[in-house]
Amino acid sequence: MAENLFPIMTKNFSISPKNEKNLLKEGWNISSKNGENTNIGNIEFEDGIYHGEIKIAVDLNPEYDKIKFVEEIFYAMARFVFRFKEIREISTVCRHENENRVKGLEKAGYVRRETTDGNDHYSMKKQNTSWTGLYIFIGLIAGFIIGLVVSNLWMGTIGGVLIGALLGYLMDKRDSGESVGRG
Repeated sequence: MAENLFPIMTKNFSISPKNEKNLLKEGWNISSKNGENTNIGNIEFEDGIYHGEIKIAVDLNPEYDKIKFVEEIFYAMARFVFRFKEIREISTVCRHENENRVKGLEKAGYVRRETTDGNDHYSMKKQNTSWTGLYIFIGLIAGFIIGLVVSNLWMGTIGGVLIGALLGYLMDKRDSGESVGRG
């Protein structure tokens, strides 16, 4: 399956790891797809995965440091790293004066978290799935059935919705990585 993942193809670029066996520890190459396949930049993952967050640094040739190219590259890398279950956030740093990089990051869906010493810290968080709605719906149906069986539709429905909400809440907690039980 790994042979189908690489290179990551975007509209204008081909992004491939230098070492497919060590994806998040070694650099990646960014190549142009305009026919000549020239290397136009590098991507480095900094410090590995730390508390579900991974930091990336992208170095592009000046002629490719444009808003649409920055957006394309950072969005593609976010989609790639969010395939790993343990990664919940991807972040990067850029100079506040680099308007192309700032606007490209914002268009790619990154949010500015803080500014320190002229550096803007941007990150994107993985969206969580929500099981609560599904289980409330299932609880509603089960509650109707139980209510018909015991000849009290309201009690069955209320009980089914409450049990469904509880199951959905527990499933959401499990997906977010937080502990469900005590301790």
